[in-house]
Amino acid sequence: MVAPPDVAQGHSGPSDEEVLAALRAGYRSIDDGYGFYPGFDGWLESLGYRRRGDIDCTCPDRGYRGHLPECRWVR
Repeated sequence: MVAPPDVAQGHSGPSDEEVLAALRAGYRSIDDGYGFYPGFDGWLESLGYRRRGDIDCTCPDRGYRGHLPECRWVR
């Protein structure tokens, strides 16, 4: 995921590989009976990312088509 530079000022988001790993963790979490987001969020948190509600959208299209699960997850 590459956010526009003015949106994620001073923050870096997860790489494509990290997002794919988080997606896999989310689907495994569903299989374990917990739902998608506990696995997805937990994976990104384990990598040192935090979801920041106080910054602008970090989606490549700024949320035009809806927000991606990795939106606002930054280090």
